[in-house]
Amino acid sequence: DDIVISDVGAHKMWIARHYHCHSPNTCIISNGFAAMGIAIPGALAAKLVYPNRKVVAATGDGGFMMNCQELETALRVGTPFVTLIFNDGGYGLIEWKQENQFGKGNSSFVHFGNPDFVKFAESMGLKGYRVESATDLVPMLKEALAQDVPAVIDCRVDYRENSRFTKKAGELICEV
Repeated sequence: DDIVISDVGAHKMWIARHYHCHSPNTCIISNGFAAMGIAIPGALAAKLVYPNRKVVAATGDGGFMMNCQELETALRVGTPFVTLIFNDGGYGLIEWKQENQFGKGNSSFVHFGNPDFVKFAESMGLKGYRVESATDLVPMLKEALAQDVPAVIDCRVDYRENSRFTKKAGELICEV
């Protein structure tokens, strides 16, 4: 009965492929020509409607930066949920599409710098976590879901490892 809200981006494909839903409306994925940034406000709304369920907002670093200010709202109105950031330092899916169309190395305006997401979360009174190795993810997610304030998990990813990681991600997500 717990809920996952997924933003658009490469991580969306991982969630869609490997997260197993057991009830309707427990995995909501922004799809098609959808705008980035829906995960955090969607998770906030889900937690307001279903306060006893665990809620995870799955987003990329680009989508996170579009609506991260709503985490202050979540803290203020007492809606703890976890934001899991798939952080590749850019618009990974857009880069992949550009390189498929224009050739390897021919992408533009898809890389950017990010703030320290752990410090960002802590500066707002939230819990901040950083995944340092794949074995950290499941215990960290369980700890973050147990918090009484919103939590942010910064999970660095390399989308060049997409095929290897999608298999492993499915195994990790299903354990939680």
